Amino acid sequence: MTLIHQKMIRAFIQGRYWRHPVRALRIFQAETARKNRGYKQAWEAVGKDAGWTFTMMNGSPDEATLQRTGGEMARRLVDALALEPTHHVLELGCGVARVGRELAPQVAAWHGADISSSILKIARRRTAHLPNVHFHELDRATLPFGDDSFDRAYSHLVLFHMDKEDLFLYLREFARVLKPDGLVYFDTWNLLHPEGWARFMWELEHHRHKRVKPAHRNQFCTPDEVRLYVEKAGLVPLHILDSSFWVQTIAAKPSPQMPTDALKALPRNLDNLLPHGKWYY
Repeated sequence: MTLIHQKMIRAFIQGRYWRHPVRALRIFQAETARKNRGYKQAWEAVGKDAGWTFTMMNGSPDEATLQRTGGEMARRLVDALALEPTHHVLELGCGVARVGRELAPQVAAWHGADISSSILKIARRRTAHLPNVHFHELDRATLPFGDDSFDRAYSHLVLFHMDKEDLFLYLREFARVLKPDGLVYFDTWNLLHPEGWARFMWELEHHRHKRVKPAHRNQFCTPDEVRLYVEKAGLVPLHILDSSFWVQTIAAKPSPQMPTDALKALPRNLDNLLPHGKWYY
C-alpha cells in the first residue's frame, strides 16, 4: 500500500471524508488525474459536486458568498481593465461564473470558457437569467474564437493550475483573440513573496510522495518569468503587481493607434486589485 493510500484511509477514518464518501471518491479521481489525459479529468470530477466546486472556485462555502466575492472581483476588473458597456469580454477558466455572473450585466457580451462540462453546467444554471452570457467548453490550450474577437479578457485564479507551457500557450491565444489595444488581466502565485514561497513548500510536501501528481495542483512563477511569457506571447506588459503572494498582470495587444503610455493610463484603482492579506477575493 502506497503512502498516499495510507493517508487517504486515515483521513477517511478520522472523519474528514466519511460523512461524504461520494465526494471522497471524486477528490480521489481529481487527485490522481494523469497529465497525459489533460486537466479535464480532474476538473470534471470537481464539477460533479456543486458544494466542492464552490469551494474550489475561491473558498466560497455557499451561493451567497459566491455572489459577494464574485461581485467584489467584478468591480475590481471594471477598473483594472477599463471596461465599458460596449465591450465584448472573455473569461478563461470561468468556472461556475463566480465573477462572470456579476460582470456580464455591465458589458455588451460576456463569454466564459472552461475545460469542464460539469462545471459549465453549474455556470449555465447560475446565469440563466442573463441574455448576453455565452459558454464554451475547451479541449486543449486553444481558444475557439477568431482573431481580434474581444475588447477585454481575464483569467482569475486559473493559470497557476497549469504547466508553464500551457500558461504560455494561453497567453499567445489571448494575443490572438484580443482586438488591437485590447487588455487582459491574469494572476499567478508569486514565488518570490514569503507567502507564495510558503505555499510552494506546502504543495511540495503535500504531493512529494504521490506517484501521480494532480493535474490541477498549484504552480508558481516569478515576476520576471511572467514578464518574459507576456512579451514572448506578443503582448505588452502594462502593469505587473508583485507586492503580494500573487503576480498580477495587466497586458495589452499593441497597435500603432495607441502608444504604450496611453494604454498604461487606462487601468484605474490598481491598489484595490491587490489582495491585501486575503488569500482569495
